[in-house]
Amino acid sequence: MRLAAAVILAACAHTPDLPLRPDPSPPPGSTTDVFVARDGVQLLSRTWPLADAKAVVVIEHGLKDHSDRYAAFAARLVAAGFAVYAYDLRGHGRSAGARVAPESWFDYADDLERFITSVEKREPGKPLFVFGHSMGGAIAALVAERHRPVIAGLILSGPALAVDAPPILVGATTMAGVLTPDTPALVLDNREFSSDPANAVAMDHDPLISQPPGPAKTVAGLVDGIHEIWRDVDQLTMPLLALHGSADKLTAPSGSRMLVRAAASTDKTLHIYDGLFHDLLHEPKHAQVEDDILAWLGAHTGGPAIEPTPIYAGHLAGDPKHFVQVVQSSAGVVFDGNTTFGGAFAMNIVDGRRVGYEFTFTGRLAGRYKTLSLRPVGVALRAGDTTIGLSAGASLVTGTDVAYSGGAWLAQPAGPVHVELLAEYARRVRDATGDAPGRADLLWTGLSLRLGRDRRYWPGMRAGFGPVIDAGFDWLEGERGVSVTVGIALYGAD
Repeated sequence: MRLAAAVILAACAHTPDLPLRPDPSPPPGSTTDVFVARDGVQLLSRTWPLADAKAVVVIEHGLKDHSDRYAAFAARLVAAGFAVYAYDLRGHGRSAGARVAPESWFDYADDLERFITSVEKREPGKPLFVFGHSMGGAIAALVAERHRPVIAGLILSGPALAVDAPPILVGATTMAGVLTPDTPALVLDNREFSSDPANAVAMDHDPLISQPPGPAKTVAGLVDGIHEIWRDVDQLTMPLLALHGSADKLTAPSGSRMLVRAAASTDKTLHIYDGLFHDLLHEPKHAQVEDDILAWLGAHTGGPAIEPTPIYAGHLAGDPKHFVQVVQSSAGVVFDGNTTFGGAFAMNIVDGRRVGYEFTFTGRLAGRYKTLSLRPVGVALRAGDTTIGLSAGASLVTGTDVAYSGGAWLAQPAGPVHVELLAEYARRVRDATGDAPGRADLLWTGLSLRLGRDRRYWPGMRAGFGPVIDAGFDWLEGERGVSVTVGIALYGAD
């Protein structure tokens, strides 16, 4: 799911905790009921029954969505011989709960697992397939890994399995989920769900869709769920059908391709639809998508086999961009005969798989001494999780003097910490008289330890955040000093 580029720092959006709201007019051919979650939250469920159904399909919807929007698809499934079960996620549609703000994102997974168990009891002995869309695709994939002996097949539509965003944003999202969990952070534009403008208008006016941005804790929970899906991807042993639009701007289509490649199942099919947006069942060409789903279901319930499709080989949004990004800010003290205030800010960006370009921006404060350094000329080497960079540029010293600037940087995950070794050099272009080059005004070397292990969220992508401790030696205008600062650091790499 696309993450907001910046956390909204205004007052938090209100997320009312609404009760269950019965449906006065269920879709034709369907019935409604109440499904009670483990913690007592009441969820509205829908059934499109079929007495002699050859199999069962459970539908798990996504964000800005509810089960009623699947009525047309359910009718096609019933006509093809499948009984259909669905429910509104907690905090969605007519179900009870705070809007898009569960206490834990994993409550969604627990609800689906319990719902599948209830359907199994109602439809004993029948093959059970799970269809999950968007965030519902992530929930369905996670539950399939846990509930795999029973699930006959998994169908994922635009699943949220990877993010097409700078990797450091994943670290920022998890940090926001911890530090500011209720801050609005998940912004979804209704116009990006379907290429049909009428769909956005319908969503804008749908009273069952919560329009305000979702809170940071929901986004962070989804990211944690994605981490668990990829950690246990070898548990996906059932038949798998993944569907994604190549023009999807809300979830990364590369995630579907990576899942099909990585899943342990030997029965895997991927459809990438050129030009289609996120919500495939509400695209103008939805009939083709439904035909592909029905053909796949038929082939797995005794019908004609389908021709295998080659895995899409073109570029997809969310493919690795080979970035390393670090942002660090800290404050503390400098000991140089006197005790003075010290502070530091550093941003390193590396673009390249093994050998690439590095950009660095730093700021340092040590008492009266201040530097701002921009080093846009750099080279970086990457070997596994290790990154080494060298950069050069210019600095402003004490606010007005221009200096040459150079720096070296090494980043290395080391178990529960992230280690960085840094060195920075600045030398005035001219001394105070303006007649000759100045002396080495700044030479700083230090060790930075960021607490908190980097996590791998999907293949090739890792991120982390946490408190950081900086300790180093300063040579400021020829005088030695020792600096110790503490702060926070963000890291992301793909």
